[in-house]
Amino acid sequence: MSRLVSRGKYLFDGERKFYARGVSYGPFTTNSRGERYPEPERAAADFALMRELGANTIRLYVPPPEWLVEEAVAHELKLMVGFPWPFHMAFLDSPPMMREIRDTIRNGVTAMRKYGNAILAYSLGNEVRSDIVRWHGPDKVSAFLAELYDLGRQADPDGLFTYSNYPSAEYLDLSFLDVISFNVYLHREEDYRRYLTHLLATAGDRPVILSETGMDTMREGEDQQAELLTWQARAAFELGLSGFVVFAFTDEWHTGGAEITEWAFGLTTRERRPKKAFGALAEVLRSELPGPLPTTPKVSVVVAAYNAEPTLGACLESLRELNYPDYEVIVVDDGSSDATARIAEQAGEHAVRVDHRGLGAARNAGVDAATGQIVAFIDADARADRDWLYHLVETITRRNAAAAGGLSFPPPPANVEAAFMAAAPGLPREVRAGDDRLSQLCGCNMAIRKSALLAAGGFDSAFTTAGDDVDLSWRLSERGELLALASGAVVLHTPRAKFGAYLTQQRGYGAGEGLLWRRWPLRSHVPDGMYGGESWWSALLRGVRVYHGAFGRGLFQTVYRTSGLPAGAELPLTIWWVAISFVLFDFGPSSRVLGVIGGCGLLLSLLAAARGTARARLRGEFRTLPARIPLFWLNLLGPLVRSTARERVKWQFAPALPEDRGDSSPEFRLDGLVTFSPGTADGVRPIERARLLDSCRRSLLRRGAAVAVTDGFQSYDLEMIVPPLLRVPINALQRDHGRLALRWKLRIAMQRAAIGAGAAIILLAAAGLGLAGAIGLVVLGLAAIGTFAWTRGRRIPSLIRESALDTAFELGASADEAPES
Repeated sequence: MSRLVSRGKYLFDGERKFYARGVSYGPFTTNSRGERYPEPERAAADFALMRELGANTIRLYVPPPEWLVEEAVAHELKLMVGFPWPFHMAFLDSPPMMREIRDTIRNGVTAMRKYGNAILAYSLGNEVRSDIVRWHGPDKVSAFLAELYDLGRQADPDGLFTYSNYPSAEYLDLSFLDVISFNVYLHREEDYRRYLTHLLATAGDRPVILSETGMDTMREGEDQQAELLTWQARAAFELGLSGFVVFAFTDEWHTGGAEITEWAFGLTTRERRPKKAFGALAEVLRSELPGPLPTTPKVSVVVAAYNAEPTLGACLESLRELNYPDYEVIVVDDGSSDATARIAEQAGEHAVRVDHRGLGAARNAGVDAATGQIVAFIDADARADRDWLYHLVETITRRNAAAAGGLSFPPPPANVEAAFMAAAPGLPREVRAGDDRLSQLCGCNMAIRKSALLAAGGFDSAFTTAGDDVDLSWRLSERGELLALASGAVVLHTPRAKFGAYLTQQRGYGAGEGLLWRRWPLRSHVPDGMYGGESWWSALLRGVRVYHGAFGRGLFQTVYRTSGLPAGAELPLTIWWVAISFVLFDFGPSSRVLGVIGGCGLLLSLLAAARGTARARLRGEFRTLPARIPLFWLNLLGPLVRSTARERVKWQFAPALPEDRGDSSPEFRLDGLVTFSPGTADGVRPIERARLLDSCRRSLLRRGAAVAVTDGFQSYDLEMIVPPLLRVPINALQRDHGRLALRWKLRIAMQRAAIGAGAAIILLAAAGLGLAGAIGLVVLGLAAIGTFAWTRGRRIPSLIRESALDTAFELGASADEAPES
């Protein structure tokens, strides 16, 4: 037996995945040696029965004697060793009790270290009661458990450590653990699968073990227990858990100083007679895991690659090892200037070469070449877990979803530079919409039914660096399609290796966010903006404490944690904040108040970056100052570069119009009406209102406008947004004889202008300019903004006219700008 390692969300025994198939054992009344275990002969017979069951792991609640460890090794059983201490008491109120708990962990791990190869994990505790957590506060309880973890690591640096939590205290931060363990008793399969999917996602890059589940046969019967444990075991491994532990091996159970006789959770009776669940569960545990799929549709794996020579080979090597019977790999070389195409060809994969047009176009080329029913996507700088496709397809087929997305993590860092680059802010990720659904897929780890992908129009080729996955996700959602979370589908996504490459990546992400805003102006303001995150204002108003039920004992008290800074702390890292702070700081020589305000603004930016650095999760030996210093600059400059690129794209307004070619343009107007009459080639057919609006919106988008579709509660159907202050509501009106009309009106966002002007006047007046001076300066500013808006507004009538002509051509209709009586 060898030591297990945790890697990429799974446990490994060497290069082979290790799935813990376990049973709990004990505690028992003391034997003739004074040990809380059966006599050695009974234990040996029990271990033989466990091997017959197909188990390879035993969960123990008290440290085992030496003979029991040797017996487990002889039967090739790993041990999950627990250390008892008063979890049910307010232990943080008693310094002597805290010292005793520390000694229990330190001495217990030290004593067990010599058996390290036989130990799956050390369990630092089991179910600190939720009312105790509520009394002490989750931060203090988490910090104490982290202290116990550090003590254990000092005693056995190579060991894996876990703590068995339960749904009532799910909000504990246990991100320091090597393995996440949860005791979950759910008897409805839909609830069970949904909750385990959620746990897998919230556990991050650590393996998850279901450390207790079961059913009492006294109340439910042996048939019910057999049925429950069979589908629970199958579901656990299908979803991507690394372990499944049944409570308990036997009905014999002694705890709290008493023999338990009113419960019967065992797979065997007290006399070790196997119950019906024993044989039923053995069929699952003795089979190859994670288990067969009912259907295996062909999958086309698309790898869009641009100058990917350093990483493509490792990506393709991981794809060759996939645990899936029917798939093809398509490498799309997006006009690379290095050896990308040659690497793909030498690997024997289907290589498609296209001119360099960016990410969205490259992925579309891969979809065109795909012959599978499902198209999966992975980036050229990512490596797939062996069961990646298995979990994506299992989720899509079981839930009848249009698409599924998995989780991505950076690989274990090899040096300090890799460690702080992996902890940098703003890296891509999936965005959840609940326990087992997504609001956004992440392009480095997703699979989509080809039929749904084509019906949604494929990827938008305007997204050249990022955002195409988010745009597609929103279009799929608009069509009512389900985007499912496949938490077991894992890829290791290599972060940028150099500082400059990271900033270039963030610039690309910012440009993608700006383009998303132009496509979805209203949606980008809500929590499902690119790669998630709520608005900074709502984050300031919303707390994260969740306590349900009497004394906080209610179940499933979930806090969805996000990586990086809370959204409220990101405002000082935006380009607008920093630019305004610099301008105010420059007023320092003439106005001390403005200088102080500007200086405080810049200081807040530095503090926000420092907070992000402090919250970043660096790995193991790399949690050092040499890693924190460059990480601070990443936390400061990354968001600034990203927001600059985002705002630059958002503020663009350069539509291609006839006057740009020297043609005459219509006279400037503040409103207008365009009437569409149906064509007569095939007889008069009424124009559908929805088609007219959709065609008009697509035309405006192609011509560079930002257009929002309203939710139906406004007095208009579409709204064109031209920064900084112009808004153009557009209505579709029904006319007689099957005709429709589009009415538009140019408006100024007066409310925003008034709020901004009022705030500026108050600030400038308080800074010593006086009311008259403040008003004069603000009026000059408004005049400059008005001039800028005028130059943009005068192009709007021509833009709408050209879009109307595009729409009429697409619908086979005629368009007339002349208002009708």
